[in-house]
Amino acid sequence: MNPQTKGAVAVARAKNGTDNLILAATFVGFFFLTSGYFIVTALMAEEMRGASILEGVFGVLGALIGGGFVFAMILLFGMFWVRMQRQVVLGNSLQVEYSDYAWLRDWANHVAADLAMPRVEMFVTQDPVMNASAFGFARPYCIVLNSGSIRYLTQDELKAIVVHEMAHIKYGHTTALVYLQPFLSMPFVSIFTGWIAGFWNRRTELTSDRLALMYLEDGELVKNALVKIHVGPDVAQAMNQTARDWLRHNAERPMNRFAQTFSSHPFLVRRLAHIDRYAAQLTPPTPPASVPLVEQ
Repeated sequence: MNPQTKGAVAVARAKNGTDNLILAATFVGFFFLTSGYFIVTALMAEEMRGASILEGVFGVLGALIGGGFVFAMILLFGMFWVRMQRQVVLGNSLQVEYSDYAWLRDWANHVAADLAMPRVEMFVTQDPVMNASAFGFARPYCIVLNSGSIRYLTQDELKAIVVHEMAHIKYGHTTALVYLQPFLSMPFVSIFTGWIAGFWNRRTELTSDRLALMYLEDGELVKNALVKIHVGPDVAQAMNQTARDWLRHNAERPMNRFAQTFSSHPFLVRRLAHIDRYAAQLTPPTPPASVPLVEQ
């Protein structure tokens, strides 16, 4: 299998079409929530000033038009802010492409080509907390690695994190976030839209984990990288299988599942279980042992 085919297969195997359905449902829910917000506030305002029914209708229409204008302005500002974010990172970080950190630069360029996606600008910023992020809605797309990740992750573990972030770009997650942002910025409504968006956000994290798994074909490597980022490098080795099984057992409780709905990322124990489930697809089934014939 040539590298190009490997990348295409990994992208296809990691992709989950229902992610887009959940995203579409999220947009529909956001639309009704925000429309309802503008309608209710308009009706309350018209009622307070004793307006007639016809005036109330025009007031609602005006509120909806005004809401659409506010949405467009926030969207444009969000796009501008993403570009500004890139300039801020550019001015305060190490850009890997033009540095002596050659192995990461060359490897990232190879992976981007392999996954049939645009080249990604990669930056390293001073932050002792292990983490990474991706952003961008058009070229140039950017990945930012915290210096803590560079320090504590092995090269192979760092590769897993980079492929995970590339997945957010490849599958359009970073682009979708720009268009979700206006809904997430509305006063009062954002309390509900933020919670609703979390269901899609968590799915995107699992999809990105899957691409790292399918591309690198090493479930333990991907899990080790996630464990280090979640619990820190000092105790990562102590999180043995017994500790993982205990966390998985407790994670099945309703309160734990409900608590996860307030997080932008799936809980670590569920990410590890998700990788285990899909890693089984990488292992060919063991053929049944042949039974020797017994002479009668």
